[in-house]
Amino acid sequence: MNNRSLLLFLLLLAATSLFVAACSQQTEAPCEPEQAFELGRSDQTPPPHCHERAYSEAWQLGQTLGEMERERDALAARADDLDAADRMRLRVLQRDIPELETLARIQGLMEQAQPEMPE
Repeated sequence: MNNRSLLLFLLLLAATSLFVAACSQQTEAPCEPEQAFELGRSDQTPPPHCHERAYSEAWQLGQTLGEMERERDALAARADDLDAADRMRLRVLQRDIPELETLARIQGLMEQAQPEMPE
């Protein structure tokens, strides 16, 4: 009886371990470049299980764009008090951000911009 109880315990333990492993694999988010871009843009770290090159590159592009947007917004919020260097930096950001957005759109990481039609 004792060996039988031990065998049942080990089988139950193994089955539980397999079940937990299967559940944890199902809860991991897929490693999609679009998700990586949005995580980077919002200054969030990527999940540790996503190592693909396309994912990493999309995350880096999103992070760069997000940092530039936050810097632009901070400078624009105090536009009346900017010195010459900050005004120049703001102009550079206003030029570079749309270029990065275009790159993200070409790569399918952002939706295409809708042209503004005059009324």
